[in-house]
Amino acid sequence: MKKLLAVLILALSVSLSLQPAWCAQAPAYDVVVIGAGGGGLAAAARLSRAGMKVLVIEQNSKVGGYMGSFTRGPYFFEISLHGMDGLNPDGLHEQTFEALGITDKVAPIKLDPMYRAVFPDFAIDVPADPDAYMQQLLIKFPHEAEGIFELFLTMNSLYNGMQFFVHLYERSLLEALPHYNAADIEMLRRYQNVTLSDLLQEYTSDEQLIAAFTQLASYGGLSPDALSAQFFSLFWNSFHRGGFYYFAGGSQSVSAALAEVVEEHGGSIMLSTKAEKIVIRLGRAVAVQTASGQEFPCRFVVSNVNAPATFNTLVGREHLQKDFLKKLDAMQAGTSWFQVYLGVDHDYRDAFPSGTHEIIVNGSYDQAENFSYFLSGDIDRAPYFIMNYSAVDPGAAPAGKNVIVLSTIMPYDFDNNWQTAGMPADAATAATSNMSPACAGCEQYVALKKQMADKLIQRAEQLLPGLSSHIDVLEVGSPRTLEFFTHNPRGAMLGWSNTAEQVLFNRLPQATPIRNLYLAGAWTFPGGGQSAVLESGKFAAEKILRKSFPHGAFNFP
Repeated sequence: MKKLLAVLILALSVSLSLQPAWCAQAPAYDVVVIGAGGGGLAAAARLSRAGMKVLVIEQNSKVGGYMGSFTRGPYFFEISLHGMDGLNPDGLHEQTFEALGITDKVAPIKLDPMYRAVFPDFAIDVPADPDAYMQQLLIKFPHEAEGIFELFLTMNSLYNGMQFFVHLYERSLLEALPHYNAADIEMLRRYQNVTLSDLLQEYTSDEQLIAAFTQLASYGGLSPDALSAQFFSLFWNSFHRGGFYYFAGGSQSVSAALAEVVEEHGGSIMLSTKAEKIVIRLGRAVAVQTASGQEFPCRFVVSNVNAPATFNTLVGREHLQKDFLKKLDAMQAGTSWFQVYLGVDHDYRDAFPSGTHEIIVNGSYDQAENFSYFLSGDIDRAPYFIMNYSAVDPGAAPAGKNVIVLSTIMPYDFDNNWQTAGMPADAATAATSNMSPACAGCEQYVALKKQMADKLIQRAEQLLPGLSSHIDVLEVGSPRTLEFFTHNPRGAMLGWSNTAEQVLFNRLPQATPIRNLYLAGAWTFPGGGQSAVLESGKFAAEKILRKSFPHGAFNFP
């Protein structure tokens, strides 16, 4: 017996001596989150509330990413949010705000109507309530009554089916069963690989009705003949059934609230710090290294960095299987936007319908034609958005003044890469950052942005008379600007393009081929959009908690 005990002690001592150095002591953090965009902050908030020690590393000087704002003089500009969906008591995202601990830290403003859509021969103020919206369409298109009614039933069924699968994805079969309905699941399966146009042709061929109903396709970044019907139905329903909201203080207030939750629960946020490498040992993520050479050992890593950079740069392709790399390389980034931010010394709120802050202007009913203008950079004919944030957030500008944002989809490589092709690297960086408009070699880029902005302002004057003469502050963001600040490939606003092959469950999952490395943000399930990235971060956190507490002991708050 003594001999056996001696052998066991010797074996244990040899085993311990062979352990790698990184196993010699407990990691400094349970989780390191790379990127303080909405997805990363959501993951960090959920994990911090569950008692995990969390570090967030963010390369910019403030949290938020696309879920943020900036100021110019007395004007407060929202970067990207048009409206947040699903915050009604029964909405998809109301429980998420509760789980993240931010319900009492933000001030949502419910908007109804959602927006005004302007077409060549008519305009429609689109109600948030789906029944009221259907009634408006029935009045406008009485000859399409049967198709409209059936279309709304189909949208309802698709939404119910998706709720079942979201609950199944996030929780368990037992918890998802109350949401199960065989007819809804079959409807969801029927439209799994179908475009929005394919769906609509079963219910109507009226071009004007199609144009009105698919107006939100722009939110998905694709024309109806390319956009996934499932994806459109999910966010359309979440807006119309779950509510359409803005926030006092903009989406930056949501990011700030999440950061506050992280720090209140013992987490840390390092700003102006660039993560350079995810350390992989024996196929497992074990630490994050920064550009300054610091290394932070951890049990888990959550990357809110875009997926191509996560795997190609932070992880390194040598750690990944060929089949995964083939899939990654085949996926296509989505569209980017051109944004004109204006602080104006005039009050244009009377030009906006009561309760909304958004007008969408279309020069054609043909949505394929409209998107051809987007993708060719035809800013004279492409549909565009007019946002008056002062209409919903009076604090965005001084009294009697407004914050106006004009935006439209624009190609990343427009006009010789926005006149940056061949530009020296330092000049291109200065140009696209908007920080040095007079930099040497930037003149053509700056001139092109100004030319495009002037055209959009001139078009907007049809609805906002004299706009060009009331400008106090002008800031222009091209797709190159968006790429510079977010590092998203091609400045993609929504991550991967929202084709049927790349949306929802066809997106990359939160769990990755690298053990203990998870994804959050627009490049993973469920996709792009501010509410969606919050869900992605929560999903990543739940997977980590289930792995750490397999018996469910993490179900506090």
